[in-house]
Amino acid sequence: MKDHTYRLIRTAEVLLFFCICFVTAATLKVEHAPDEAMRYVIPQFIEKYHHLPTGLEPELIHPAWGFSYAVYPYLTSIISAFFMQIASFFSGGTASLLLAARLVSVLSGTASLFLFFKIGELLFDNKKSVVMLATFCGFLPQFLFLSSYQNNDSFAVFTVALIIYFWLKGLKNRWRLSTCIGLGISCGLCALSYYNAYVFLLTTILLFFMSLLIYKEKLAKILKKALLVFAAAFLVGGWFFIRNAVLHDGDFLGMRTIQESAEEHAQEDFKPSLKQTPASQGLSFADTFIHVYPGHQANWIFSTVCSFIGSFSYMTVRLSYLLYGLYVALFAIGFLLFFFLALRRSWWKDKIRRLLFLTLTLSILITLVLVMFNTYYSDYQAQGRYLMPALIPLMILITDGYGTALPTAAHAKTALRNRRTILFAVILVLYMLLFFISYFKYLVPGCLDFQT
Repeated sequence: MKDHTYRLIRTAEVLLFFCICFVTAATLKVEHAPDEAMRYVIPQFIEKYHHLPTGLEPELIHPAWGFSYAVYPYLTSIISAFFMQIASFFSGGTASLLLAARLVSVLSGTASLFLFFKIGELLFDNKKSVVMLATFCGFLPQFLFLSSYQNNDSFAVFTVALIIYFWLKGLKNRWRLSTCIGLGISCGLCALSYYNAYVFLLTTILLFFMSLLIYKEKLAKILKKALLVFAAAFLVGGWFFIRNAVLHDGDFLGMRTIQESAEEHAQEDFKPSLKQTPASQGLSFADTFIHVYPGHQANWIFSTVCSFIGSFSYMTVRLSYLLYGLYVALFAIGFLLFFFLALRRSWWKDKIRRLLFLTLTLSILITLVLVMFNTYYSDYQAQGRYLMPALIPLMILITDGYGTALPTAAHAKTALRNRRTILFAVILVLYMLLFFISYFKYLVPGCLDFQT
C-alpha cells in the first residue's frame, strides 16, 4: 500500500468515526445510555458549584444503589464539566449540556482510533496490517457505542492505547527520557480513568523492567528511568488518591467508602450485606460461567462475548445471531492464523518481541480473570464492556494472524500480490459491512432519536 493511499484511508476512517460518534452522541436517548445518569450528576455538580465533590453529597448518591461514582476517579467528569461550562455560554439547554458532557467520550474514542493507527505503524511492517488493526478496534460496534455517551470506558481505552504506544516507542528507542515521561503521563491518566484498566499499570511495570534488563542497562540508569516514569505518573494522577485518603480516612481507592455508603443509603435489596453472589449461593466457579445464572437468558460466556462485540442500551438491543456468528468467525480465524503462523514466525525471533507478546497476552488474561473473579465473588456482571481495556492487545494478535497470511507485497509475485490485496480488501469490506449493519439496523432504530 502506497503512503498517500494509507494516509487517505487513515484520515477518512478518523473523520468517519468522529462524525458517526458525534451524531450518535447528539441523538442517543438518555434511557439507552447505561449508567450515564449516575455519572452525569458529577459534571453537573462541578459545573454548578465550581468545585470537586467528595462523593458523599446527598444529591450525588444514587437513591437505589446508595453511593456515588464521585468516590472513584472521575477525570472524565471534570473534563465534561469544563465542556459544559463552555457550552453554557452559547446555549444553556439540557440537550446542549448533555452533548457537551458526552463529547469527552467522542473525542476519547476518536483519539484512540488515531492511536490505533500509530500503534500499528510501530508494530507492523506493512500498511495493510496497520489499517486492519485500526479498523478492527475502532469500528467494533460496542467500542463506538461506548464512545458516544458519558462513561469512563472510552477514556480508559484511550489511556491504554497511549500506554501501549509508549511501550512500543520505549522498546524501539531503549526508553529515552522523553519516552519515559510519556509513559508516566499515560499511566497517570490511566489511574484517573477506570479501575478495569489498571491491569496495564501492572503489566507496564513488567515490560519496563524486563526490557531494561534485556538491554543490560546499568542499575543506576534503570532506577533513574523508573523514577522518571513514577514521578510523571504521580504528578498527573497522584493528587486524586491523596485527596481521597484525606477525605475518606485513608481510603485512597474509595472502595471501603463505597461499601459503607451503600450499606447506609441503599434500598434494602441493594445493600452489600444482602447482595447475592454466585459464591454466596454455593455455585462452583465453573458453573457460574457455563450455566445460565438465575434471572438471565444466556450463560456468562455467551453474553459477555456478544456484548463485547455489540449490545446496546442496557444490553437489550442486541445484534442477530448471524451477525454475532460472523464477528466471532472473523476474529477466530485471525486468532488461529496467529497461533499457527505468526506466533512462532514473528514473535519468537528475539527476546524483546517475546517479552512484548507475553505482556500483551498477560494483559488480556489478567483482565479476563479479574472480571471473572469480580463476577463470582462480588457482583454477577456478564458485560463485555468490562473487558474493553483488553481490546487493543486482542486485536493486535488477531491482526497479526491475518497479516502473516498476507505478507508484504515486496516479497510476492505480481499475481500472488494481487490475490492478497483482494483478500485484504474483502476482509476490510466485510468488517465495515458488519459494522454498518450493526449500526443502522440495530443501534439507530433501537437507541437514537432524531426528533430531538
